Order: sequence, then C-alpha cells, then structure tokens
Amino acid sequence: MDLRQLRYFVTLCEELHFRRAAEKLNITQAPLSVAIKSLETELGAQLFHRTQRRVSLTQVGAAFRQQAAAVLDQLDRSIEEIREMVSGEAGQLRIGFTTASSLLVFFPQIIRAFRTRYPKVDIRLHDLSSQQQIAALENRDIDVGLLRSPQIPVRSDIHFVQILQDPLIVAMHADSPLLAREKLHIADLRGEPMIFYPRNSGVGIHEQFLRLCGEAGFVPNIVQEVRESATIISLAASGLGVAVVPSELQCINVPNIRFKPLADEGAMTYLVMASRAGEASTLVANLRRMVQASIARSTTPVDCVFPSIDVQD
Repeated sequence: MDLRQLRYFVTLCEELHFRRAAEKLNITQAPLSVAIKSLETELGAQLFHRTQRRVSLTQVGAAFRQQAAAVLDQLDRSIEEIREMVSGEAGQLRIGFTTASSLLVFFPQIIRAFRTRYPKVDIRLHDLSSQQQIAALENRDIDVGLLRSPQIPVRSDIHFVQILQDPLIVAMHADSPLLAREKLHIADLRGEPMIFYPRNSGVGIHEQFLRLCGEAGFVPNIVQEVRESATIISLAASGLGVAVVPSELQCINVPNIRFKPLADEGAMTYLVMASRAGEASTLVANLRRMVQASIARSTTPVDCVFPSIDVQD
C-alpha cells in the first residue's frame, strides 16, 4: 500500500465514477482500476460495489475512506508545516538577550513586530549575559543572540552583525563632584570607589572597562561587585561609589541618581546580533533583516523604552 493508492481511492470515493475520477487524477481508467483492485487484495476486502450503472462504497470501503482521508490530511498538513518552516513562516526561534539590551527601544518593538509578522513562530526568550550567549550559541541552546561585542577571542564559527553603538556612562550620586567637570574621562575615576559587575558574570563590558582603566594608568578601586544592573544603579545613587554602565541604564530612575557620559574615544560599546556562521535558518535571517531595518529607520540609535523605570523595594 502506498500514498498513490490512497489518493486514487479517496478520489474515487468522491466521484463514485471511474472515468471522472481518472480525469480528475489526470490518468486513464486502467491504472486506477489496477490500483483499487491491488488495494482490495491487500486489505482482503471489497471496497466498492460495481455495476454497469453505478459505483458505491461497501461498508468496509466507507470505514476505510475515513482512515485514508485522515492519513492524507495529516500528510498534507505536515508538508505545509515543513514548507512554512523552510520559508521562515513557522518553527521555533530561541533568542538570547542581555538585561541592558532589553531596555533599548528597538527590543520590545522588534519582538512585537516579529510576532505580528510571523504569528506561527514560537519565540523563546533567554535572559543571558554576553559570554553566556556565546556559549549557548556554540552549544546550540539558542539560535541568535543580542549581546555586547566580545572583548575576548571567540570561536570563528560565531558570526557577528553590528546593530548599534552605545556609549559608556558614569552613574553617580547627585552630590558627586564629578558632575561639575565639563568633560568626564576614565582617568578622572582614579581612586574613586567603584561598583561593577564581577568578572564571572559574563558581562560584555567587563574586559573593556578594565582595559580603559589600564590605558589610563590605574587599577579601578572596586568596592562592591553586583550582578544586577538595577542594583548597581541603586547603590550608585546611595553614594557607595560610582559605576560605569551602558547608556541605556539611564532608563532606571531612582532618587539622587545622575549620569554623565565618558569623553574617552574608546568608551563606546557595540550591540551585535550573533549567530552561528553559515546558519541556514530562515528564521534567523528574517529576524536579522527586521532588526537592521528597524535600526535604520530609527532617528535615535540608542534610546530607552520608557522615560524612566522606577525601582522600588
């Protein structure tokens, strides 16, 4: 028994006439008759009553018609689903993102736009640090990542596309003397108590920050290590120390917090979209095109989703 026989059988069930069924199948009557006879022989049952005037289903034929139609319907649905996956209209897309990148205006917009354009795609979001995303891509745990451009060597089979640039800023208490400076440089932070991410947090700006301090001729005086960006801003607002963070964290609004950009040429980070080199997924390609188109249309390359995000106990 094969699918061709099932299609011949179902078509004959619909027409109940060998000539019309053969015409519908674009074949002659002879192969149709042979196929039906072979099917009946294999099943060991007569499927049609045949007379010179009419063709009708037997009781067994009527029961088998339901089963055969269900098999063909399932096959057609499966073929359609595969075609949709190949075209990027369906499937599952696993997206990694950093906490800071989720505060950029394009992030909620692009997720919503993608879901609207491709409603059959199952989007899975994973909040991961930049280094964690690199590992997740290598292990095929995610399909695409939104992260800071790596400051350390990574495997050559990870492909990066720059999305936008994002300056580093200093978060500090409203009474900090640093605010009085016309321009603030990384060298001005020498000796300042600082709050920063721990090395093993996998945050993309970690190595860059240490390099900038080294180029300025000092080792940062880190008095507190914190993993959560909102907590870093909150502690900076308390006066415990100053913090160097990506500019989008200005969205986090707590009492007495102030922000000032760094004037150093190298105090710039880059948000990139990462995927495996040679990635054949149409879903990934579709997302990349939408992100790049969204950034190209934006008049403000780096902005926040809301004017502020209040952090409360």
